[in-house]
Amino acid sequence: MKHPILLRLFILGLVYPVSFCALADESDSAEVDEIIVSATRREESVMEIPQSVQAIPRQTLSMPIYRDVTDIYNLVPGATTAITQGGKPPAGDGIMLRGAGITQTNAGGGMQPVGYYIDDIPFIDINTQTPPPLGTFDLDQIEVLRGPQGTTYGQDSSAGSVIMRTAPVNLSEAGYLARTGMMSYAKGGDMGLTYGGVVNLPIVEDKLGIRISYLSETDPGHGVVQGRPEVDYAHEEERVTMRTKLTYMPSDRAEFTLTHSEWETDYFFLPGTSLKKSDNGVMEVAEIGWDFGLEVFPDGIFRNKNHTAWTTALAKFDLGFADLTYSYGDVDVKTRDGNQEDFNYGIVTLSDTPSNTTTHEIRMVSQSDGPLGWIAGYMSFDSEGEGNVYYNFATYGDYSANSQSSQEATALYGELTYDISDSITVFGGLRTHDEEALESGQDAMRAEGDPVTGPYTGFVLGTNNEPYSHDNTSYRVGVEWSPQENGLVYLSRSTASRAPIRVSGANLVALTEANLTGLIPEDATELVSTEIGTKWTLNDGDLKVEFVYALGQWEDLAMRAALNIPSALALPMGQTDADVTSIEVSVEANLTDNLSITYAGGFTDTEVTGIPDPAIVPNFPGAVQLGGELYNYSPTTHSLSMNFQQELSNGSQMYASGTYASRSKINAFSTLASVMGDLCCYKPAPSGYKNLSLSAGVRRDSWDLNVSVTNATNFDGMYGMVFQEGGPGLISMPRAIHLQVTYDNL
Repeated sequence: MKHPILLRLFILGLVYPVSFCALADESDSAEVDEIIVSATRREESVMEIPQSVQAIPRQTLSMPIYRDVTDIYNLVPGATTAITQGGKPPAGDGIMLRGAGITQTNAGGGMQPVGYYIDDIPFIDINTQTPPPLGTFDLDQIEVLRGPQGTTYGQDSSAGSVIMRTAPVNLSEAGYLARTGMMSYAKGGDMGLTYGGVVNLPIVEDKLGIRISYLSETDPGHGVVQGRPEVDYAHEEERVTMRTKLTYMPSDRAEFTLTHSEWETDYFFLPGTSLKKSDNGVMEVAEIGWDFGLEVFPDGIFRNKNHTAWTTALAKFDLGFADLTYSYGDVDVKTRDGNQEDFNYGIVTLSDTPSNTTTHEIRMVSQSDGPLGWIAGYMSFDSEGEGNVYYNFATYGDYSANSQSSQEATALYGELTYDISDSITVFGGLRTHDEEALESGQDAMRAEGDPVTGPYTGFVLGTNNEPYSHDNTSYRVGVEWSPQENGLVYLSRSTASRAPIRVSGANLVALTEANLTGLIPEDATELVSTEIGTKWTLNDGDLKVEFVYALGQWEDLAMRAALNIPSALALPMGQTDADVTSIEVSVEANLTDNLSITYAGGFTDTEVTGIPDPAIVPNFPGAVQLGGELYNYSPTTHSLSMNFQQELSNGSQMYASGTYASRSKINAFSTLASVMGDLCCYKPAPSGYKNLSLSAGVRRDSWDLNVSVTNATNFDGMYGMVFQEGGPGLISMPRAIHLQVTYDNL
């Protein structure tokens, strides 16, 4: 443990919770608004749940500084973003929670380490592990749960879950919202425009209603194309979001909701790709220089599109003793382009990776007032995906990798809680998971006359048709103690898993012949998580404090390593173990009637506790050493927010807020890059991450005029992954000024 002072403060908070009252004097200020969440499948105060939850309300999400869902991670203790190349969905904006996330193994396969839900319905996409490509417009709340959630939710998400709740249909009152705005970067460029709105209509009062939302957003970007000064749209992005939500309540005990959403985003160069330079505060990209890319984009400028549709059905029934819920979800990624150039390895890539996933979930949640509570659920999903990828390697020439994948999974899960006394509650949960998958495909060289985007009819490099299956059982147990009405202490232990990485039959044969089959894990990557935390509401509700300590013990993390075996040169393998220690602190305080502050901090420490035998795997990445650290996370994160509001004499309300977030440097590492020649060491990010966002406005009646500044300090350090010393990396968007006008009659 590298934070002994923090650990002592944490223990002090557990043993002497009442002492924290001294942090705030008695005052006459109004109480901090109680935040209600549904993280436990029941509506409860966030301060009464025995797990770490961060809730971001609608009022915060409506500000321009939180345009994307990924923007809210600045408010989450211990969250690290930009751990992959690319700063926006779908370019690969990964997230790391408690030292574990999308690039922890960087070898593909398995379920998403961070689960995503929209209106409690899982959003699963087997062709990516990044967040859904939606903005925050007309979202009611976002809840971030840290740690394994498999016994409460259908996904066995090992790192945590992000739950996005869209605004509900109002069945009794008609209303509408209109929004328009503009933005401009300090470094110049075109103006970005936003316009859209929401219409809510009761069709049959208190029985049937519809809510329709639409938003168009243009971001002019902040990149330049070297040698092409006339191109001022290198990173321009246009996104259209549409949602239709229909709710029918035939009685007080039944509710049916249908939702259809569409997200369509057009890019030119994907942020973080085709980079030549970024050390002067501007991301400089190069135009396409190879005939391979010019055949599709003759003007030398890449174009990319992402079009995703999301359709759901939700039925809720109040049975008296329990709530019964059935949900259906369909994620249809119609188009997802990845057209780009990588100058590190001399590769031009043209790709489209569509996918479709259908989920079904049924669950019952008890509602009785007795000491016993329970949750029981069943979830299944069926996924199909395509990988249509066409490469031009400087060393190999043109070839294609076309693949099809399918995956089916079912899960049974449940939890029990029992109140032993007025102050002590025990809880436990169990989850079983069973999945089957099939991957097939063919790699082929391009023959003369083949179109650049296939099919290729030349030499076949290889084919595969590999079935796969995986099952596991995970659990969660714990105890909650409430020594006083205003506080609780809890201890929990839970497990989770990620499916073992799939290895082709040809590679398995090669390993068998070399007597190395034990390198490939037959079982899942396992996580055992122990969490102890405390929450206190003090000073008549004006002070809320949370401390969390979590220890995650990982076994068989998949690492890609090179082997001196023909036809099996680089394979994901197990036998890498690690411990992850996290301390998370949250403080929310009302200083006066008008001023409040919120602090969220995360402190993460990792230690590699096991690696493969060097005598058997001589080319294992040397950066990952026994007793050393893991990679791609920020050891410390801090976020400080201040919120001010004041009623004016004319009946208007003035408000202002600011958030400063910082993350320490990450030790960036790509196991794929290591296979291609760089085994020795981590590549530390050139800079830590810093972001200051400011927002101010005036509300009167239904009008809201807001002026915001993002990246107010104009921070331009390279804070993301870099593949070589001195190479280009991701940088923040330059300082931007946003003007937004909203008329809200909902």
